[in-house]
Amino acid sequence: MRKPRRTALRYSRLAGLVLACLLSGCVDNNLAQGPDPSVPPSTNMARRPGVSPAGATVALASFSGAPQEITDRFTPMFADAAKLGDINFTDPDKANYLVRGYLSAHPEGDATALAFVLDVFDSKKERTQRVEDEILIKGQAADPWSLVDERALAAVAAKSSDDLAAVMTNTPEAILAANPPPSDGHNVAAIDGQTVVAATPPPSAAPPSSSPSGGVGMAALR
Repeated sequence: MRKPRRTALRYSRLAGLVLACLLSGCVDNNLAQGPDPSVPPSTNMARRPGVSPAGATVALASFSGAPQEITDRFTPMFADAAKLGDINFTDPDKANYLVRGYLSAHPEGDATALAFVLDVFDSKKERTQRVEDEILIKGQAADPWSLVDERALAAVAAKSSDDLAAVMTNTPEAILAANPPPSDGHNVAAIDGQTVVAATPPPSAAPPSSSPSGGVGMAALR
């Protein structure tokens, strides 16, 4: 009986974190405020088999571009889809990656496209990846947003969270989490013939000179 309650509490915390970040813009404004048209779109990444996106932590800056009412409806849908996709959200000062998203609606052919862009930044606020996609809604209107219903928003939430999860599975942090370093302590993993390093391993500790209990804690190694 307690397990569902713990799961609900965990989701409640995740949803609250995502909602707070998206609605308040909790990442500083040094990131780009909109998609830079001079940057060519990157190819959407395929999910790496056997690697969970949870191995890399993520903080969301915002989803912009849509009317506030649309954003308010979209936010909890994205939080729900992200939970199902095993995306590991955390506070901005603890995250490996920062994400800023953009929504847009525009006529396309005889339909209306509801599109999204996700710009992924590393902890130094350097863009590492861009993904983008869209869904089509039947019909057109003077105000394209008037055609965006719950079903369309849910589809974009699922697609954008899935694309973000795929990006996270290709990060060094997630790859190393899925392929732990060898027992000799070297924080290195070999993937597809390439060496992936998450951090420089600490120097070997000198043998204790007196008491065998004189160890070094993790905090002292950082």
